[in-house]
Amino acid sequence: MRAAELTVGRRFAVVLDPGDEVLEALTKLCAEHGIRQATIPVFSGAFRSARFIAAHTPVDDQEPPLPQEVTVTYTEGIGSGTVMWDADAGRAVPHLHVALGVKNTGATGYAGHLLGGEVHYTAEVVIEEVLSPALLRVSDPRAFGIPTLHFS
Repeated sequence: MRAAELTVGRRFAVVLDPGDEVLEALTKLCAEHGIRQATIPVFSGAFRSARFIAAHTPVDDQEPPLPQEVTVTYTEGIGSGTVMWDADAGRAVPHLHVALGVKNTGATGYAGHLLGGEVHYTAEVVIEEVLSPALLRVSDPRAFGIPTLHFS
């Protein structure tokens, strides 16, 4: 286990409008306000479409990360995540996980790492800037090489 006390800065309430691409809009907000790293404790809203790492069907081995991508349409859900600075890209990059219910199938649930999503009605987000410590993603061999959160 790793833990660090966070020194937080500004807090933003963000409303995403119909047609906004979630990750693009949050990346733009971070650039406009000079946010390099943050937590996203609140994300709720409706998607016209959402792409994320998940599976439509059972997998043979549940231990390794899912290799599949799923797109679902007309969903509502919640999520949370982080924002970290990507030195190679020269920008802050949001990282969100969501749990979504598909409206037309009795709210069948999907959950996973969000790769992209178009807002349907609205999405509400709270972003809390983290001033210190530095948030890092470090490849973790115990997690099949997935970069996991570390603190410097």
